[in-house]
Amino acid sequence: MNRRHALIPILAAVVACGSSGSSGPSPTYDNIAGTYGGAVAGTSSGVALQGTISLTVTQSGASLGGSYSVAGTLFDGVTTVQSNETGSLAGTIASGSNPSVNVTATSRRSVGYGLCFIQTDFSGTYDSTNHVLALTGTIPFFDARCHLVMTYPNTVIVLSK
Repeated sequence: MNRRHALIPILAAVVACGSSGSSGPSPTYDNIAGTYGGAVAGTSSGVALQGTISLTVTQSGASLGGSYSVAGTLFDGVTTVQSNETGSLAGTIASGSNPSVNVTATSRRSVGYGLCFIQTDFSGTYDSTNHVLALTGTIPFFDARCHLVMTYPNTVIVLSK
């Protein structure tokens, strides 16, 4: 038997053993689905924000969805303005314990000329032991014509189930 013919069965066996299709255990994700609530506060350009935020999170594996609502006041020292905002959530969660979480909050408004979509991103972590979601992002405020009037950058929101 010549050497080339002797190596072919060995190579075929090595390739067959190395391509079993097994990729290890599937990732596991903390179940963070549920309703979260907490306070939100901040000051930007001399305007104070005080309010509450509520998230309802749905989950399928690493994919997150759901809705949010923010109710509060903006106060510049003279005038108080009520603000109520609602919208949808979409995002992802990393696998493992105390995972990172990324969500995009989207609000849709009807304005005189059609629809306007407002999006803002938040990222943070989920505390697996205490069931607390801590997110950081920018909270924008828009007028009735969908013009940006105020932002609260680097706002930390701590929400509990």
